Amino acid sequence: MTESIISAICNSCGCDNGQAQEYLDDETGNLRELRDLGDLRYSDMETACDNLGLERDYIAYFINALAS
Repeated sequence: MTESIISAICNSCGCDNGQAQEYLDDETGNLRELRDLGDLRYSDMETACDNLGLERDYIAYFINALAS
């Protein structure tokens, strides 16, 4: 699934794979920080998708990333 999310970010942002990975890592890191503070909400994952120009179908990716 990581390849498809990187591709979707590239398409929405007009960036290369490396930059898309950096954007994804930043958003995932922000969500982890919120989780660790006990302040993570579903709307935060919606915002991460919006920030990356992704459909909200990718929320499942973030849920899985935070679970590991």
